Amino acid sequence: MVRQLDLPRVSTVEELCAAVATRAGRPVRLVPRRMRVGEPSGFVERGADADVIHFEQETSGLHRAHIICHELAHLLCGHLAEAPAEDEAAAQVELPTIDADMIRLVLGRSHYDDAAEKEAEILGAELTRTLLLAPGAGTTSQLAPALEHRKGQHV
Repeated sequence: MVRQLDLPRVSTVEELCAAVATRAGRPVRLVPRRMRVGEPSGFVERGADADVIHFEQETSGLHRAHIICHELAHLLCGHLAEAPAEDEAAAQVELPTIDADMIRLVLGRSHYDDAAEKEAEILGAELTRTLLLAPGAGTTSQLAPALEHRKGQHV
């Protein structure tokens, strides 16, 4: 499946999203956000006109890439149901005691079985392996100054 995407030898997350969007025939949007306690580190919702991947913004670049690749794998494997048609009456229902983001989280994602999660994790790992992750963008670059010897040599 990764080879069928016909990616450049080294790709970015954005190029990977574009390739998946081309294959699916619908845009893929990335939305960084702070996930709440108990929420997954990422999820994908199928909208009427685009697929939207929400991912934890407060994590390392490698983890962020892995989250996005895992969610792209759900798209590639067809784990999401088609977006429900907009129902005007349903859009007018008010639930003042339930947070709108939580409603979207619950209704925007299918509940996958273990086999689908394993499939997405394996394909997501393979997709992550195709990426060029920018050097100096992760935790290692933040730790490097602390590991530097007084004479400018790394220990």
